[in-house]
Amino acid sequence: MKIFKSRQDHLINAITIVPLMFVFIMMFIELMNDEATLVQLMTVIGLPTVLTAILLLSRPKYSIDNSYFYYKAGLINGKIAIENIRKIEVGKTLWVGFKPATARKGLIVHYNKYDEIYISPDSNENFINELLQYNPNIHLIRTI
Repeated sequence: MKIFKSRQDHLINAITIVPLMFVFIMMFIELMNDEATLVQLMTVIGLPTVLTAILLLSRPKYSIDNSYFYYKAGLINGKIAIENIRKIEVGKTLWVGFKPATARKGLIVHYNKYDEIYISPDSNENFINELLQYNPNIHLIRTI
């Protein structure tokens, strides 16, 4: 089983972290104005912050064996049969949809009839080469 880690992208991290920080700051200001107790303050701010940090810091991982492509990102995980992968768009970014990824210019994997998933392995080429060993019929679409 070959394992691939996800690439980290500062823009994606900022898009995720900055709005969360804004929400927590606004909640903190509101709680301080209403003279909330320390327990309320820690529950409302501390718990979501810790849970979010755990999910964000768990870097997505992808693995390939002879039958399946597996993905795991925080609480999101699954597997896709390699024989069901129809095409891969290389170097594109999927802004909306299912994306256990942390970087731009990754891979959009199309499988089954209408399903797609966006991933961002450390090396797009190594990941594609590994998949092509098990399913040479995958159609590659490269963007410039």
